Amino acid sequence: MTAPELPQDAKRQDASSGSTPDEIVEGGFVRPLDDYFVDEKHRADTSRRLAYSLVCILGGTVLVHYITVLVLVLKGKSEAIQSVAQIFNVWLPVIASLVSAAVTYYFTREK
Repeated sequence: MTAPELPQDAKRQDASSGSTPDEIVEGGFVRPLDDYFVDEKHRADTSRRLAYSLVCILGGTVLVHYITVLVLVLKGKSEAIQSVAQIFNVWLPVIASLVSAAVTYYFTREK
C-alpha cells in the first residue's frame, strides 16, 4: 500500500521541516482570524452599535416632533399641539438619558 499523494505545497513543507512523507501530521483547518469569536471585539462592536442607534433614535424623535408640530400648526390644531408637547416632554428625558449613558460607556470603556 502506498502513501497518499501530497500536494506540492505539502511536499515543500515536509522537505523544509525535515520530516518524511510517511509522517503526515493532521493539524486541522486554519480559519481566518475574523472567523474566531473575540469577546472584547464583540463588546466593542455592540457598544458602538448601541451608542449610534440611540443617537439616531434621539435625532429621529426630535425630527418627528418638529414635523408633527409644524403640521399641527398649519392645520390649526392648537389643542393637539399641547398633547404632543406633553408626550415629547416625557419622552425626551428618557431617551436623552439612555443616549448619554451609551455614549459615556462607548467613550470611557477600557481600550
